[in-house]
Amino acid sequence: MANYKVIALDFDGTTACTIPAIYHSARKMLELHGYSVDKQVVYDNFGLALPFAFRCFAGDDTIDDATIEQMIVEYNNIYKEEGERLIELFEGVPETLRKLKEAGLTIVIASNNIRPVLDRLTRSLGIDEYIDDIVSVEDVENVKPAPDIALEVMRRYNAKGEEVLVVGDSTFDMDMGRGAGCHLCGVTYGSHTPEMLRETGARYMIDHFSELIDIAVGK
Repeated sequence: MANYKVIALDFDGTTACTIPAIYHSARKMLELHGYSVDKQVVYDNFGLALPFAFRCFAGDDTIDDATIEQMIVEYNNIYKEEGERLIELFEGVPETLRKLKEAGLTIVIASNNIRPVLDRLTRSLGIDEYIDDIVSVEDVENVKPAPDIALEVMRRYNAKGEEVLVVGDSTFDMDMGRGAGCHLCGVTYGSHTPEMLRETGARYMIDHFSELIDIAVGK
């Protein structure tokens, strides 16, 4: 019997290595608006929803909402046309997702990304057959690090907090899951350090995606 009912799986930085695509697309878009971009700032904060991320990447909290909307359109166009070719799954992801499904677990992508991008990428990367559902920014009032996305996962699948394992690479994921009362698993290969993830509540820590099987299903 599986240890959990639902796996709430972050996408960017946890399931797929998307940071090169995000950096390329954000840098190119922000340079069009006269901003220079520090690569490390992008790497440290790429789990944020786009309006927050762009102000952070630009180092400018005064960017107005209308400009942010324009930036999002420009960024999404660049990301689709140029960035997505840079994206790869982390090693062991398809095989691990297949084994989790065979064990009877429900797998939900829980992401600050937008649904069209997540639909497109899960298809193009060949993992859509293992994904039961996607909860994204369109589905909640408040995005990560607020608990809303995890709470929506719990609502949809009538799951208690202890029945949901949130898996992520950032403190935003850990804050979200902790706020919803879920169990937390951090990955060491993403944007934030293991120490940061443990400090924000990670119960488990994995160095390779395949290690998720022993945590979620048991040996």
